[in-house]
Amino acid sequence: MKSYLRSFVIMGIGVIMGILSVTAWGTLGRLAEAQSGCQNFPQTGHKVCGKFLTYWQQHGGLAQQGYPLSEEFTETSDLNGKPYTVQYFERAVFELHPENKPPFDVLLSQLGTYLGNSKYVLGFPESANETPYYENLIEADGTLKSYYNAINRKEYERAYGYFDKGAEVQPYPQFATGYADTTSVALALNPNFEEGAGAGNIYAAIQVALTATHKDGSKHLFSGCYIMHRVNIGISEDPNDELWHISSAKLMEVPVNSSIDTLLAQECIP
Repeated sequence: MKSYLRSFVIMGIGVIMGILSVTAWGTLGRLAEAQSGCQNFPQTGHKVCGKFLTYWQQHGGLAQQGYPLSEEFTETSDLNGKPYTVQYFERAVFELHPENKPPFDVLLSQLGTYLGNSKYVLGFPESANETPYYENLIEADGTLKSYYNAINRKEYERAYGYFDKGAEVQPYPQFATGYADTTSVALALNPNFEEGAGAGNIYAAIQVALTATHKDGSKHLFSGCYIMHRVNIGISEDPNDELWHISSAKLMEVPVNSSIDTLLAQECIP
């Protein structure tokens, strides 16, 4: 692994079944009418009733679906534009489909379809060895993920284009050939980063932990800080300046058995 890879490495793509963010709910509609046969959950302050409760009980309950995050309400589907009675749980969203006969009158919302369409706009490749295309320059951490996605897809010109104007980076030929010994790198970042503004510019400091895998199977762990930058809206005539770019990075190699959580909890010092 070339020395400068201690500063710039590849993001691996993983699949994590986890607790869904409340921010993914979409537009809330009116509350649905209360039903008989309910179970209260003081852990979250919500109840589950009727057909949703039956489905919850018969399909893994707490272990598989988690606690309810909402009451029932009406939501217009992003998939087909139709309104459905829904209820959000920690690990799923239930949709009521009265047009279907039981047991298909309660379905899980197609969250994979929603997220897949929004995050991977070119769709998912058929090959198991190909990373799906990802790009999000509207958010600071999205640009960092986009950079590593480009590296992981061997799209080095795209990755090179994510650097800020004036950023200290190697000439492109050396940059592109420096990854010859690396097969993949997993990126972990602290999502609780803060943004700061000054003189028409906005900066974000993101603490990261990066696990690089070499062709010989060896792994190397790096920890450090990325500084992301964009120009404030209305300052520049170039709209590209209002997108996030990589301004600088300061990383160092650490023992491969170090705790990722501990590394991410460190202060991001450029």
